[in-house]
Amino acid sequence: MKITQLISVGAALLVASASVSPAFAQGEEGGYVYNGGEARFTNNVYNFIKHFSYDQYYWCQANLFTTSNNSYVDNMDFSYYSGHGNNFLMGMGPGASTSSVTVGSTTQWGNRDLEFIVFQSCQVVPSPIDRSDWYQPWVGATDTFQGLHQAIGYRVNSYSGNGISNNYGGRVRGNQRVWQAWFAAVDDERSWWYSTFVSSSYPGYASVVLYPGLDNDRYYSFGGDPPAGHSSLRIYYQH
Repeated sequence: MKITQLISVGAALLVASASVSPAFAQGEEGGYVYNGGEARFTNNVYNFIKHFSYDQYYWCQANLFTTSNNSYVDNMDFSYYSGHGNNFLMGMGPGASTSSVTVGSTTQWGNRDLEFIVFQSCQVVPSPIDRSDWYQPWVGATDTFQGLHQAIGYRVNSYSGNGISNNYGGRVRGNQRVWQAWFAAVDDERSWWYSTFVSSSYPGYASVVLYPGLDNDRYYSFGGDPPAGHSSLRIYYQH
């Protein structure tokens, strides 16, 4: 398994953090589940948020991520989504009024509170292997990173209903580095049998986009918010 990093052309990299949160400060966690979908998605989300005194646990509706995000996803410090996905796209579910949300100008996060978001779903965080425009919807004056630190998920298809979210929740609660803990939890789920007979990439190849300089953020001790509308982005991905 290889991990590759790439930095997009943009503003100067962050060299020092403006502030650091106190260790084990109280955070806010929100969980968002593909609406009316399979039990595996509900389990994925709950098995993460159960490690915390979580604040939100909702069926997905588009407004939680878009027009009302300041009261929902962006009102949390850590948001966790599970459902069907595609490149830059989250499925909302058969019970939702809108079928999907596309990452970009409608998902401006971090200008209120959000530091970290995880997509336990297929393909939401594509890498340069998958798309040459892997950075496009994340950074810029009107796009997603408006103070957001890290967006974490998979660059390829993934397999749900396993132990990853529980493993990851324990690692995050234990104050491990946020994206590295995700990669470790994904790798813990790998097995020779599934990789041979189900999918060579089982349970999926992890990826993360983040603001350069915030690579080593932990949930209870992280750097200051990056500037809204910046054009700097780093990606790490498995392959």
